[in-house]
Order: sequence, then structure tokens, then C-alpha cells
Amino acid sequence: MATDTSDAVDNLEKELVTLARRLRGLQRTLSDEAHPDLEPAQYALLNHVEELAPVRMADLVAALEVDKGPVSRACARLEEEGLLKRAADKSDARATLLTLTAAGKRKLTAARKKRHKVIEDLLKDWSPSQVKTFATQVSKFNKLAN
Repeated sequence: MATDTSDAVDNLEKELVTLARRLRGLQRTLSDEAHPDLEPAQYALLNHVEELAPVRMADLVAALEVDKGPVSRACARLEEEGLLKRAADKSDARATLLTLTAAGKRKLTAARKKRHKVIEDLLKDWSPSQVKTFATQVSKFNKLAN
């Protein structure tokens, strides 16, 4: 029984590596959709800002689990591109709150529609029940990995 489990975990690990590689490729495609000069990490940053907004830089850095420097530089670039805006935090003058601009929201919406279409096309031969089961299992895995 242990060998069956070990073989299954080996296969799962291989498939997860393949999935991660393919998702990185999809993320690159979607970041191009959001903005032609936008790097995948910046696209991901926009997604996090939208999810957490308004969000302090320190909280964004904590959520991304990365160093402050690269996040700060990426935010500055996104602000220059008109996709992100900063505002003073009225409850703490030392802090800055980040939100998406209207243009940033439009870019993400367009990219999400494309992502949805890509996923829909990939799963076109799956039944709604299979898609639901897959989504449930991925969600469960993500919660365990968090």
C-alpha cells in the first residue's frame, strides 16, 4: 500500500510541476493582455492589489511573501503606467494605500475574460460535474498548501 501511495505522490508531483509551468506560460500571456509591457509578476501584483484594496504596502508585501524593494519598484512602475494609484492612509500618515485605477481594473477584466476562455476551451470535453469536482479538489489542495 505504501508503494501505491508513493507512486501516486510521485505522479502528482510530476503533474503539479507541469501544471505550474503551464500556468506560468498562461500568466505571461495574460500579463501581455493586461498591458503589453507588463511582466507576469506585475500582473500578479495587480491581482493582489485588487483583491486586498485598499491595501498598505506592508500588507501587500506580507501577502506576496517577498521583499519590500521589488514590490515598491513594481508599484511605482504600475503607477507610472496608470494602472495603480497611491493615497495617504488617513489612519496612519506614514502608510500609503494602494488601489487600482479605472484603467487597471479594465485591463484586469479583459485579461480575466481571456483567462476564463482559455480554461473553458481546455475543459470543453469535461462535464460540469467534472469541472466542479476538479475545482473543489484544487481549492482543497490550495488551502492545505497555504
